[in-house]
Amino acid sequence: MYFEDVVAGQQIIPLQREVTLTSMIAYAGATWDFHRLHYDPEYARAQGLAGPIADGQMIGALLAKMLVDWAGPDAFLKKLSYRLRSMVLPGDRLMFRGVVTETKLEEGRTLVFCELDVSKQDVPAIVASGSAVVELPSRRIAP
Repeated sequence: MYFEDVVAGQQIIPLQREVTLTSMIAYAGATWDFHRLHYDPEYARAQGLAGPIADGQMIGALLAKMLVDWAGPDAFLKKLSYRLRSMVLPGDRLMFRGVVTETKLEEGRTLVFCELDVSKQDVPAIVASGSAVVELPSRRIAP
């Protein structure tokens, strides 16, 4: 994808993902974050939760995946920020969405600004909302 192909209001190709205990444990292993809240049902219930909760950084990683899948291998994710609004449990089916809010040529950089959200598919619960800046290659500007 090139900077010239993107316009404000354009939808980012959404990402759907079911969170499983297996994927939560795999993420914990990949990031060396073995807090028991992320994999131990009995421990999580003893803490007053319905079960293990997904690591909030896992949500960020999936937002980044959505953006990179959409923008392509020559894009660069310059900024990603998000705020978690609800917990994610095993079995939750998540929908990751985004929309381009602005494109801007800034100091020779071709930047795309995006608003993002993550929601649960089965209930009207916003899991996270945020924003991102993606730098895309340009057909007109040589690197």
